[in-house]
Amino acid sequence: MDRFLTAWFAVRQVIQAANFNHFHQAGLSATQFMTLNLLPVDDESIAIGELARRMNLKAATVAKTVDSLEARGMLTRVKSQTDRRVVLLRITDQGRTLQNLAAGQFRTHVSAIFHAMSPQDRESLICGLEGFVSVSGLNPARRDEVPEPRSSPQSVRR
Repeated sequence: MDRFLTAWFAVRQVIQAANFNHFHQAGLSATQFMTLNLLPVDDESIAIGELARRMNLKAATVAKTVDSLEARGMLTRVKSQTDRRVVLLRITDQGRTLQNLAAGQFRTHVSAIFHAMSPQDRESLICGLEGFVSVSGLNPARRDEVPEPRSSPQSVRR
């Protein structure tokens, strides 16, 4: 178990370092970057409440991040056509450009690390992770299976 946890935290550091490079270059905070990457890439929109649920944060916490991204022209707020009480978020062209650039750079970086591994190690990693998720009882394909929201991004790191 100790080896697993040590490896797990090391992998998280590798992923976070790759992400940090991309959002830092764009002048975004980690939370802004995560928010931008959870917005639908097409002309669809998402409710602030749904975005908060996916981020495992409270809507009030996410609203502050949304304010800053809106001020930078990365997203816009629109009223729902079916329920005027619901505020929807839609990514702008500027936000989509940054989202695509960062996602491409991140994927390239992680892909280089992944392909530096032997084919056997890659297959073992994939099988191990799939098995881990399988026995966890959580189905990542189901959006409704998300833990209780946290009140701040700092609590996510704990």
